[in-house]
Amino acid sequence: MPTGSHRTVDIHAHVILPDCLPLVDGLMAPEMEPFSYFGGDETNAYQVEHVRAIMPQATDPETRIADMDRMGIDVQAISVAPAGFFYWADPELGRELAQMQNDNLAKIVSDYPERFVGLATLPMQDVRSAVEELERCVTEYDFRGVEINTNVLGMDLDDRRFRPFFAKAEELDVVVLLHPNGFTGGERFRKYYLTNVIGNPLDTTVALTRIIHGGVLEEHPGLKLVAVHGGGYLPFYSSRMDHAYEVRPEGRHHISRPPSSYLKQVYVDCLVFDAPHLEFLVQQMGADHVVVGTDYPFDMGHYDPLGQLDATRLGEDERAAIRGGTAARLLKLDG
Repeated sequence: MPTGSHRTVDIHAHVILPDCLPLVDGLMAPEMEPFSYFGGDETNAYQVEHVRAIMPQATDPETRIADMDRMGIDVQAISVAPAGFFYWADPELGRELAQMQNDNLAKIVSDYPERFVGLATLPMQDVRSAVEELERCVTEYDFRGVEINTNVLGMDLDDRRFRPFFAKAEELDVVVLLHPNGFTGGERFRKYYLTNVIGNPLDTTVALTRIIHGGVLEEHPGLKLVAVHGGGYLPFYSSRMDHAYEVRPEGRHHISRPPSSYLKQVYVDCLVFDAPHLEFLVQQMGADHVVVGTDYPFDMGHYDPLGQLDATRLGEDERAAIRGGTAARLLKLDG
């Protein structure tokens, strides 16, 4: 397998564990899952068939590896699909579900250590349990990071109750992957698949903006965030929050410098689908803060990341960083 800058690393790829479903059957109130609650009838019906169709890719490592080889992906950082967050479950059940899924991820990594690294899922509805599960996954399974939703049952991540989680992630020096699951105020998103087309990147935009303004990154300068789907809309219009910071008082309560400066602690994946948007994303974030993310195996993914890179006007060093150099450093693949 290639190493160093020649290795391609996908930091955004999902696994589903069907064994969880009997434990939660009938327990979820519809409004607890914004993606489906605001999805609309057409989307929700389609999604059932889509998930059924991709289940082999989401559950079988051999099928996944064959697809990785076709895409030119050497290593995937695997995490649960957003429906597997289960934040709406009671804390005890939430912890059990997280442990089940993390044990499953760990087995995949153990069986194919050259191809996969694990990103834990946590019961964020109980921060103490979340911290304990993160520590278990890092110390026992050598997971290289964690995936959390961009909100917890509508509660934003700048809420101080989540500070112990961010402190533990910083202490353990692991990546925090932010992944949305629809937008919590998505009443206007019920047509045209807007629950995903607009809702997912919008929720990421809100999460990152609140994390910055709430002082999370100022208090935890060693924290490393990775935001999927190109970081939502924030990298494309961060100048607006800087302007507000200069002319108004509301955004200055918890931070000591312009908001966009905190983006140096944020990494984003290249899931913006075409070369021109990727070039602009690199211009805004820096090539050393952009990584490959495919969103495998869902239909909103992009499965030719190397072709997307090759179509850009980026230099070879920039392409090498995006292809795998930065992700290898974040995930400690050479350490």
